[in-house]
Amino acid sequence: MHASTTEEHATFTLRWSVEVDGSAPHATLRYELTAREELYVSDRLWDLDRTGRRIADPYGVYRFVHGRALRLVFAQAPLPPGIALRQVYKPLSSRIRAGETHRRAVPLTLPVEEYSSLARDVGSPSERDHVDRVTLVFEYRPRAEMPADPLPPAREDGDAVGFIVHDMHRLVSSVAVQALPVQRRTGYIPRIALPGDA
Repeated sequence: MHASTTEEHATFTLRWSVEVDGSAPHATLRYELTAREELYVSDRLWDLDRTGRRIADPYGVYRFVHGRALRLVFAQAPLPPGIALRQVYKPLSSRIRAGETHRRAVPLTLPVEEYSSLARDVGSPSERDHVDRVTLVFEYRPRAEMPADPLPPAREDGDAVGFIVHDMHRLVSSVAVQALPVQRRTGYIPRIALPGDA
């Protein structure tokens, strides 16, 4: 199964796909973003290791099931209500210079389990389901909109870990797929909301 789409914006072109290899127990999210001007994209999800050092989030992308759709999200994980958190794991951003193409592939073990930095327990109760749509969500901001160059976290290298960018725009893009298996959590999980959600 291969499903793909292209999004054209004033400052970039995004091509992305979801592929399922029948000989492997996983799907793959692939995307490439070609910038027409310098751009920052919020696709650096991260975690902390046991020593407190920043590492890439091992799941690569947040995953939420909404109705018959699987949402693959590169944006701030939704906060649980009424809880004060010491760490919210705000995504960092990749810098894409004018004329460059930023490419990435993220494996998705099947069935795709719901997961975010603020809902980590993939062993919590869930039920098997299928979706017929995948929605990609990420945030971006052109450098031209910023008063100054964004900075990385203190004492870290921006090209290695990403940059701190505020006031980003959200892109939402969807593609139809063939019966993709997911594990929908049956207990409470804070899921990302998009315009039009009830």
